Amino acid sequence: MTTTANISQSLLPLDSDEDRLPGAGSPQPFKWGVCSGADSWTNDPVKISNMSDPPIIEGLLRVKEVATVVGAAKTAKTWFALYLALMVAAGERFLEMVTHRRKVLYLDYELKKGTFEKRMSLLEPERPEGFFYQCLRGESRLPTVAEITELVVAEGCGLLVVDSLYRTGWLTEENNNDSTSRELTALQTFTANTSCSLLCVDHTAKGGGSERSAVDAARGASAKGGFYDALLVLRPTDKGPDPQGTYAILDAVLRDWPKAENLPLISFWWNATQCHVELAGNVERNEAETNRTRILEAISDADKGISIHTIAIVCSIGESTVRRALGAPPMNTQVVAFPDPTHRQRVLYRLKDFAGAPLQTAPNSST
Repeated sequence: MTTTANISQSLLPLDSDEDRLPGAGSPQPFKWGVCSGADSWTNDPVKISNMSDPPIIEGLLRVKEVATVVGAAKTAKTWFALYLALMVAAGERFLEMVTHRRKVLYLDYELKKGTFEKRMSLLEPERPEGFFYQCLRGESRLPTVAEITELVVAEGCGLLVVDSLYRTGWLTEENNNDSTSRELTALQTFTANTSCSLLCVDHTAKGGGSERSAVDAARGASAKGGFYDALLVLRPTDKGPDPQGTYAILDAVLRDWPKAENLPLISFWWNATQCHVELAGNVERNEAETNRTRILEAISDADKGISIHTIAIVCSIGESTVRRALGAPPMNTQVVAFPDPTHRQRVLYRLKDFAGAPLQTAPNSST
């Protein structure tokens, strides 16, 4: 019988002129590790259950996995990711899921240092031991994956959070499948070499991703969808019990966990000194999307504001439906209306800032 060693030897790449890259000299031989299925197969349920890497968050994230949090602009992605990181660092339950304590490094590329520290303090009522961070906004020189790897290994981190992926400079052409697939592979190499899981915060595609499945919701190349071990898509919703509350549905696609029948409904609640992120219930998959959800996602994706007419086109619904939704609870407390600087008679809408200034009520108006 042919052994694994014999197969590996027979498949070693040749060191020929054809194998050399221009200017690179002789390439390193590929290290084959072909395994025998007959030797590794088992019907022992205990062994099968231990074949996967151990969990960091039960039912959501394992050691050495690469995950992403996806959501439209201002849909509480950073609040969600920061809360997840703090719960892992403390070994406390995350949305009722058991966590296994790990040292956490959070690299934030978007927020000012004071803003980040304010959010951390609002989310965590006790001193967050085991949680470390660096704010990289405004830095002229950002760290490479290799430099982050060196730091993670030296410090013994078990979870790295990168917020947000598009600010890192790691993806040269975000809409190119070939380059995106190749460049994202470095993140899998990072987790394999460090045993540190990685969570990247990302934005949805244009339109808020409301018309896309969770696996295709991230902005840029479609190669992203198949790359991640866990895609955690946050969809704003009006399904919560409090008409004045802020809610999101967690639509998760997981490689190594069973698919959930119902989707978690997450509540975000703020006051001057605290922010609470809680599991408010569950939503059936076929009820996860409503007209109001789609309208919220369209508004959240429009950085400079969006008119009723444009919302209707993006969501493929009538303008009267959009107008009624904007004027009714809870949406009239979730959006801000303001005059279009380029059109005197037009009103635009944007999402309110979380934990921000008092809201204006969106008026009933024309486009």
